[in-house]
Amino acid sequence: EFVNSLERYDPSTNEWQGEAVAPMPTARVEAGMAVLDGKLYTAGGHSEADGAASSSVERYDFETKAWEAVAPMATPHEGHAVAVLDGKVYAVGGCNDDDDGFLSSVGGYSDGVGFLSSVERRHDMLSAWRCSTA
Repeated sequence: EFVNSLERYDPSTNEWQGEAVAPMPTARVEAGMAVLDGKLYTAGGHSEADGAASSSVERYDFETKAWEAVAPMATPHEGHAVAVLDGKVYAVGGCNDDDDGFLSSVGGYSDGVGFLSSVERRHDMLSAWRCSTA
């Protein structure tokens, strides 16, 4: 089921709060999420509108309580992980419909707005890291 609602967990009360955040503009499944500088990034997933893996990214600002679209990922991802490291948001692995399989690529936001055009990726057959470009 495609959803655009979010729930928030409060560890101090051990409770979930429904509808604590404004609904996402795009209903999705298998999207990745991470928080950077007080903003929630929702990346990729599978949207009903696209009918396939998506490269779209939306950012929620907890202060303004509003969503906005930011630069899309270079490669559509669904079922992937999203993490923050050293002030950057990374999308890792997952799969997409174009590759008909699992992705070994990594992409990320360097400034919270523009998506990186190249990153290092592991080339398993060569047992080496290579630069990937968008």
